[in-house]
Amino acid sequence: MQNNENKHGDQISVNIACLDLKRLRPTLVSTIGSHCEVWRSNKRQGTESDYEDGVIYTEFVIKRPFSDHTISEARLLARHYRQLKETLDEIIPDALFVVSKINGRPSVLVLAKAVNIWFNIANQQNEEEAKKLLCRYPKARIQLARFVKAAQAWRNSDNPKMIDLFGIDNLIMDTNREIRFLDSFFVFFFEDTFHIIDGGEEDSELKDKVELSEKRLRYLEHLLVMAKEICDQHQQPD
Repeated sequence: MQNNENKHGDQISVNIACLDLKRLRPTLVSTIGSHCEVWRSNKRQGTESDYEDGVIYTEFVIKRPFSDHTISEARLLARHYRQLKETLDEIIPDALFVVSKINGRPSVLVLAKAVNIWFNIANQQNEEEAKKLLCRYPKARIQLARFVKAAQAWRNSDNPKMIDLFGIDNLIMDTNREIRFLDSFFVFFFEDTFHIIDGGEEDSELKDKVELSEKRLRYLEHLLVMAKEICDQHQQPD
């Protein structure tokens, strides 16, 4: 998922049966992801009288898919999300998959906890800065190592699947200097689907996405090694 500049005043152009979009007043933050557009909004928790410091708001995003999804597909999306969440815990923002009518047709949307993106950790062009940041913030380094280990295990399992690192903003460091994986729709690429599309012909687009994801995973492995070397150098006595 990649972000555009906020476009204040934009409105979701579709009708989502379960949401009162006029009251939410969401702001568009992304339109160029592979599967969905992303809107950001907030919800007031309680009233001013409930809190000494005033009103508290919960920031969240609405991920509206570009295409309709069946109930079966919604269950699949939610199952893959649970696999991510169970394995990677806080690295995966809390999310809710909601089956609802979008423009009168059954589909699914995602309501997820908002994350403030600060740094693209999977972008190889940011390597020098990334090494310094991972050394400076050990929790982020531990989280990234956990992410890489899980991605490698999924890739080498009996049913090989590659986590989606094709979107440059799928894996980021947030403003709290922690690692977050933000994708929600079709978060895995499955190798056994390469040859079952178009009568058995190879799906070149899917293959390209997997190869780029693998390249970025290898980069993340390299990044962790380099960051450790920098940390070890800094810890050596003068």
